[in-house]
This record gives sequence, structure tokens and C-alpha cells, in this order.
Amino acid sequence: MTRRLLFHRDFHGYTGGHGKVWDYFNHTAEHPGWSAAVYLTAGSLDQHNPWRVHPVPVDLHWNPQSASVLFLAGLDWNAYPMDKATKPVINLIQHVRHADPADSLHRHLSRRAIRICVSQAVADAICGTGLVNGPVRVIPAAIDLDGLPQATPARQGIFIGATKQPELGRMLLARLQEQGRDATLIDQWMPRERYLALMAQHRVAVLLPSPTEGFFLPGLESMALGCATVVPDCIGNREYVRPGVNALAPAVQLDALVDAISQLDDARYAEKLIAAGQATAAAFGLDAERVRFHALLDEVDRLWAN
Repeated sequence: MTRRLLFHRDFHGYTGGHGKVWDYFNHTAEHPGWSAAVYLTAGSLDQHNPWRVHPVPVDLHWNPQSASVLFLAGLDWNAYPMDKATKPVINLIQHVRHADPADSLHRHLSRRAIRICVSQAVADAICGTGLVNGPVRVIPAAIDLDGLPQATPARQGIFIGATKQPELGRMLLARLQEQGRDATLIDQWMPRERYLALMAQHRVAVLLPSPTEGFFLPGLESMALGCATVVPDCIGNREYVRPGVNALAPAVQLDALVDAISQLDDARYAEKLIAAGQATAAAFGLDAERVRFHALLDEVDRLWAN
């Protein structure tokens, strides 16, 4: 008998967090013993909403009782009041901020759930609160290796991904232009496909995350695309960044970033980083994430009972 995993999404624009929930929706649909269903809030009309773009069934009403298990992430908890919690819950946690008492998501840690953390850093952060109610599993976030764009042959220049650090990104662009370097700055949101296609045209990618990311997929995507990657530490990216081996991880400071970029003028060193980065990224494909999630679905009853 097929079991039903029900998702809840309030989608007002694409984010990496929405993208990862979409991955888990597809993982569920590919399990022979489970079906994936989703309820979209009335405002979830953005043209980049994958549940609208792709022909998947969408529940017209939010009815948790129709599910075997619920899949909740972030603010989805608000749609499942404490006094009505009668279904098992799988809770995807993608950020260390859940451990911060000042964050609105912190209060949900005491609610019973089977928690999936996208990195060990996220798991350590929430478990350190002493509030977590239920088992915690780490499934490192993965990327769609097969869906990445083709790298441009003989590519040149520096890609600066600064949507989360726009002021620093603009300062870096100005400094690089003063040095006569070819650089492209992205400091505003754009569709993921265009963002990755543009990154793939450059030899070096500088990605500027927020300091407390739960994973930070762009750094890993840069490695997979064969860019020489510069990405400062942001806690979550410690899951895949090996400073000086597969990427450079300078301080989040203008001079440190400029110095890191200059190190990549050494072509042999840059190629070593690129090769190691591609090897790292190969281990973070969606297949590995799917296998681990399917294993969790197979033992969901035991995990919930315990």
C-alpha cells in the first residue's frame, strides 16, 4: 500500500531553501512505497514555482489528516498548530539559525519530529540547544549534477556571486576593475538556471555567503562547474570546503578576497583546486541524497515510535 507524504509550501520567489524542498518532493515520488503531495498557499503564484512549472498534482485544501506523514520545513510549522499535531512529521532544517533563541523558528525545536539537517553543522547547532524533540539525521545537501550547464571552453574572468553580500560584492568589483581584471557581479536575484549558466562562463567564481549558512549550495555548484572557487567560511559549507585543497576560503574582507583571487593567477595551483573541487562535488549528487532519504522513509515508523 502506497503511503502519502504531504508537503506544504508558501512560495513567493525562488530560494535555495525552496529548491531543496522540491528535491525532497521528487525523492519521495521516486520511492516505490510512497507518493508525494503538496498544498500551495494562495499566494504561491510565482512563475518560478517548480510545483506550478511541472505537472504535479496540487492539493486544493490543506488537510494534514489526508497524509500518512507530513513534510515540514521552515515556517511550514505555522500551518500545523500544536494542538492538532496528530500525524508524524519529517522536519527539514536548512539553517543554523534554528538554534538562535531570537529566531522565530527556534520555538519549534521542542515539537516532536524526525529532523533532517542539511549539514553536520546544522545538527550540532540545534542539538546544542537541548530542546530537540525527536531523532536527528544528517543528510548533506546535494546538487543536480546532471542538470548543470556546460562550462564555456577557454573561459575567462571572475564571477562574483554577492546576492547575500551586495555591498562587499560591489567593493570587490570596483577593486578588480582598478586592477584591470575582467569581472562580472551578480548582486540581485536571478533565475537559478541563468545564474549557473553565467557562472559556468568564468574561470574563477567568488561566492559570498551569509556568515551562518546551513550549507550554501552555490559554492558546491561552482566546484561542479569547474570554476576555481573562492568562498569564505559560513559554518555550513564546512561540509564540503577544504581550504587550500578544493577551494580558497579567505576572511570576509575585501583585501583578503583580492589576495585569494591573485593566488589563482598561478595556473597550476588553480587547476589543482579545480580538479579537487570537481572530485568533491561528484560525491554530492542527488542520487546520494535520495538513497539516504529513502532509507529514512523505510524506517519512519520506528523512528517516530522511538
